[in-house]
Amino acid sequence: MLAVALFTDLAVVSAQAQAPSRSTYEKNSYRSSEKSRQKPRPVEQAKPLQADGPLLMLVSLNQQRMYVYDSNGFVVQTRVSSGRTGHETPVGIYSIIEKKVDHTSNIYLDAKMPHMQRLTMTGIALHGGVIPGYPASGGCVRLPFEFARRFFGMTDISQRVVIAPDVQSPIEFTHPLLFSALPSVAEDMLPGKRAETTGDKAIKIGVDVAESLLGVSSAHAATEPQGRTLEGAAEARRAERQRLVDAIGAASDRRTAASESDKAAIKGLADARNAAKAARGEAGKLSRAAEKAAYAQKSQERALKSIQTRIEKSSSKMRADKLAELQAQEAATKEKIAPLTADAASAADAAKAAGEAAKAAEAALDEAQAKVKAAKAEIKDAASAEAAAKTAVAKFDRVESNRELPVSMFISSKTGMIHIRQGFEKVLDLQAEIVNPDVPLDTFVFTAVAWKDDTKTDLKWTATEVSEHSSGILGYGNGSERKKGAPEEVKLPSQTDAQRAAQTLDRIKIPKEASDWISEVMKPGSTLIVSSYDMARSETRYAGTDFVVQMPEVVAKISKPTPRPKTELVEDEGGGGCFFFCSSYSSNSPAKKRRVGGGKSNVW
Repeated sequence: MLAVALFTDLAVVSAQAQAPSRSTYEKNSYRSSEKSRQKPRPVEQAKPLQADGPLLMLVSLNQQRMYVYDSNGFVVQTRVSSGRTGHETPVGIYSIIEKKVDHTSNIYLDAKMPHMQRLTMTGIALHGGVIPGYPASGGCVRLPFEFARRFFGMTDISQRVVIAPDVQSPIEFTHPLLFSALPSVAEDMLPGKRAETTGDKAIKIGVDVAESLLGVSSAHAATEPQGRTLEGAAEARRAERQRLVDAIGAASDRRTAASESDKAAIKGLADARNAAKAARGEAGKLSRAAEKAAYAQKSQERALKSIQTRIEKSSSKMRADKLAELQAQEAATKEKIAPLTADAASAADAAKAAGEAAKAAEAALDEAQAKVKAAKAEIKDAASAEAAAKTAVAKFDRVESNRELPVSMFISSKTGMIHIRQGFEKVLDLQAEIVNPDVPLDTFVFTAVAWKDDTKTDLKWTATEVSEHSSGILGYGNGSERKKGAPEEVKLPSQTDAQRAAQTLDRIKIPKEASDWISEVMKPGSTLIVSSYDMARSETRYAGTDFVVQMPEVVAKISKPTPRPKTELVEDEGGGGCFFFCSSYSSNSPAKKRRVGGGKSNVW
């Protein structure tokens, strides 16, 4: 009893020592509120969340910061929290592929991810979350809740997000390789320009259509021949679509004709089978008759030979009457043999003719079967051609419907290819020419941020270098140090090296077909990614995504929803011998909830 009382007193004293009094708590709260009213805490960024033109988001893992740029330069920056150890946020170049105000994770136990902006199909996104001042997420990039809410309305689908240990700010950049758009006929009608006649326009459109159909159109606006315009390109596309539609009609007519041929071939096959059957029957009948006639002929010939043998052997010893009788039999047998020989020859000829007829009937049957087979193959090929033509028209229409969207281009020195997408739809994959292909290209993101003037032909570009290498300098602490003092001034990232960007583009030659197509659809918001890495195949295999360049690629797959662990009560089994200080895991401890998952159980 004394021990129990002593233990109780010690517990009460300890609790009083550790817990502040209500009055002390109220004083501290009051002082804290007074201090906050007198010296308001500086906000993350005072500048309103407004932007002009396409955005580029740069996430620095070392600084745990995200910097946002638009066509005019820096817009806003914020603290972030990236993936913790073992769940690191992968370094690379991404784009926003989905936006959702209220999102619930299907991986992390239905975790709430407000104002989610998806970057990959395998679980990487920007979203609102707790920002402790260090990497703490499961791989996503957390933004402050209020910032995520306000920032959500600024962004658009397909805008680029760069994640790297240390980021470099974009710079305004020009280079001959960077694309311009085709001029419009309407621009020729501006004051100071020669008025173009209807005949001139018709000639231009005719040239455009011919160039498109022959595949000899030019590269981009800087090297366009006189007369190639947006209107001419549109006319060429209309002609191309009509050609694809006509291909559907031709394939359909071909399939109909093949069906009729198939019906006729099937009927011909039935007739050929009947004719072959009759020919085989007649040939068999005549063959048996020929065999019978030949047998009769040979039988008389054997009888004649026997008579002649007897006459030769017994002619000197035989009586005259017997000899005369044998001679008479010999003459009668010879008389019989003559018609039998004729019959056998006739039957043999008839059997031979019937055999030839049977062979011809069999050949006709084989030919009929071949016609049926060819007709069915033609039906299949025509149906495939029709389906392919319909697919081509559908793809053409999808690409056409995306023409108002920005263009995504990716060039890899690893593959030597240029890939083009628009609206997350694959348009072209072509071989590019890279000088010194064994030397890896530096990784850059070139962004068309605005038109240079009202002609909407030339574009203003920026260049941003991306490196997977880290400076090794971390710009975040443990979180508590940040709360104690005023937030330190955050420096903007260093600028991208324009000379390195120019040297990178100097090594690249883009195929003419790609340049021709790009010049027709270029607009602000379009991006060109150049890298020594290939696109992340584990990401771009999913439909509805853009180019993802991970450095190096993180092979991942979409996870199934994680089942919630079940709970069970572990009842007190009694017994023990624990009297004073008992372990929480002893048999005398109260019932405990346990998390059960698979073959393991962890105490909550």
